[in-house]
Amino acid sequence: MMGLSHAAEKYPASGVRAMFDRAREYPDVVNLCLGEPGMPTPDDIIKVGVDGLLARKTKYTPNLGIPVLREALAEKMARENNIICDPDQEIMVTTGATEALMLSMLTLLQPGDEVIIPDPSWPNYVGHAMMSNAKPVMARLSESNGFKMTADIIEPLITDKTKLILLNSPANPTGAILLQEDLLEIAKMVQKHGVYVISDEPYEKLIYDKQAHISLASFPGMKNHVITINSFSKTYAMTGWRVGYACANPALMANMVKLHENITSCVNEAFQLACVYALKNGEAAVQNMKKDYEENRNLLVGALNQMYGIQCQTPPATFYAFPNIKALGLSSKDTANLILDKCHVVTAPGSAFGQAGEGYIRISFASDKESIKEAIRRMNQLFGHA
Repeated sequence: MMGLSHAAEKYPASGVRAMFDRAREYPDVVNLCLGEPGMPTPDDIIKVGVDGLLARKTKYTPNLGIPVLREALAEKMARENNIICDPDQEIMVTTGATEALMLSMLTLLQPGDEVIIPDPSWPNYVGHAMMSNAKPVMARLSESNGFKMTADIIEPLITDKTKLILLNSPANPTGAILLQEDLLEIAKMVQKHGVYVISDEPYEKLIYDKQAHISLASFPGMKNHVITINSFSKTYAMTGWRVGYACANPALMANMVKLHENITSCVNEAFQLACVYALKNGEAAVQNMKKDYEENRNLLVGALNQMYGIQCQTPPATFYAFPNIKALGLSSKDTANLILDKCHVVTAPGSAFGQAGEGYIRISFASDKESIKEAIRRMNQLFGHA
């Protein structure tokens, strides 16, 4: 057989999915591994999607997305993100945020361009850069500053080949958020060097302790430098619906939509209508989910910090804890496998998110409270109290 593409052969296998697949060995697992809400999509949002299908909303839609959703997104971006977007030229509905990320990289990157990516971070960022024939440059983050991707970490990595910086705030897997002062310094740096930024913001509403989300594109002079990407997946528990969106300047968007036409073409209308409804009527459900996540976070982090060999900062956002397990003397993969084999609890090794994730594991607290309590009970039997 002829050889495969470099991207296919070198694309990193998912360490998270590997744990998920291994969990099938045990019928009684508590799964705290995958990055999705444990509760279903709210019933009223589901009903709008079903009604759309029954009304035969099953044809192709405009590449950019149906006008009513783009208009609702423009209103949301202005109201919540302080970003003014033209719904006819600067917003596109995509097949999940994943497609929006891939389209952004394919639009911006030439072979050999460098992309600065947080380490640890969602591993698909590296995969997307590789598929674009660009070079991932990893910005090693540290627990000492809460795993924040700040300008002083990024700027030393910028070269004449740097085309793009990837920001994810709030961040997977660490729960880190960038504050006003952090983003202001990044904005100055970006304008100084004339690079682009993808700002991936799917956890924007899952922020606790009276902190607030701020979008980089809202800073003066930044709109032309930033592609803002978001999704309905985490906010409204709609992971399987696969609806995301991107906001970018007209020149970038005009080229992104050409590639979109050749990859997925469009998102189905019934689900887009459900997203319109979610934007206009879903806030109460979001706040209820957020309240549950915060209670789960406090329960889980408090318990982890009582276990032998484990220390865990309280994440200010997302629905992930990222405990430090270095005192156990095991790799993150061995620790995750030990917890699975001995406790039948599924977690993700920190090494699945980059070299800087070694020494940590990721635990999702987006499940129901009883599952969190059961996982704690089982892990206590293994690790005991510090």
